[in-house]
Amino acid sequence: MQYKLDKDKFSVHLDVKHFAPEELTVKVVNDFVEVHAKHEEVQDEHGFVSREFHRRYKVPEGVDAAAITSSLSPERVLSISAPTKSIKPAEERSIPITLQDKPAEKKK
Repeated sequence: MQYKLDKDKFSVHLDVKHFAPEELTVKVVNDFVEVHAKHEEVQDEHGFVSREFHRRYKVPEGVDAAAITSSLSPERVLSISAPTKSIKPAEERSIPITLQDKPAEKKK
């Protein structure tokens, strides 16, 4: 498992080689990305095995959760990523001063 957050992108990479694509789900629930993988009992060289896991990752602040995508490589590495939101620095602006007719209220 590899979790990475840099200035341009949030990404997670998971080895899911024991699961077929249809046995995987990825969804965003509130501020979390949830990964669920499950397969029923199958026979391998040692007997029978069933596997299941759930992973939840907090979507870091500044990441565009609506833009999260996932992909599965031929080697069955699940990649989940999203761009970080571009935060524009505040531009300089003048704040006008308004003149009031009444005197300022004094605190008692």
